[in-house]
Amino acid sequence: MNVHEALEQHDWYRALAPEHRGLAASGTVVRTFAPDSYIARRGEYSRYWIGVDAGLIKLAVYTPDGRGCTFCGVPAGGWCGEGSVIKREERRYDVIAIRESRVLLVAETIFNTLLADSLPFAGYVVRQLNERMGQFIAMVQNDRLLGADARVAQAIAQLFHPALYPKTTAVLELSQEEIGLLTGLSRQRVNQALRRLEAEGMVGLSYQTIRVTDLEALRRFGMSEL
Repeated sequence: MNVHEALEQHDWYRALAPEHRGLAASGTVVRTFAPDSYIARRGEYSRYWIGVDAGLIKLAVYTPDGRGCTFCGVPAGGWCGEGSVIKREERRYDVIAIRESRVLLVAETIFNTLLADSLPFAGYVVRQLNERMGQFIAMVQNDRLLGADARVAQAIAQLFHPALYPKTTAVLELSQEEIGLLTGLSRQRVNQALRRLEAEGMVGLSYQTIRVTDLEALRRFGMSEL
């Protein structure tokens, strides 16, 4: 798949004028990252806006002694890092591939040119920033106030955000270890939570996959604790 074909899968690109589509394609590269590899590092200058064409990545911070905090996972169809690129600042978190991922990297100069010159692109970025802010507020709330089972439910439900992650399907290729990376819970504790969610009819489990059978119930689960 070439750059143009990959970008054609994303709504913001299809909304651009022809000259802006050409500009975006000229400043984008496609790279594949192995599991656990760094796509961008904390403290480095933000050179790219990052999109996931296939796979799953996470935004996280790690301390020198190995403690970590994951902000969110980004599945196929999602984009991240627009805030750092707009501010032209050093990135404040690591971007890491959870599994093998094919990633689109839009150069910072191209991103900011599109932001200044393309009304459809600027509108998309504003909506993206607004949705991301709401997502992060919900994540802080969930991590501080919800129990482990509810945190797992919310972590899965957030992958179905229609604006941020429009390509998520009902069957997630997501392992218990990967959910643990997104929630900060052990694989064993994630397994317990998933078994409860399965017993209550919200998900179906099979090897390395989760079928979401009742998304609205999953979104509501645990919120009564707030």
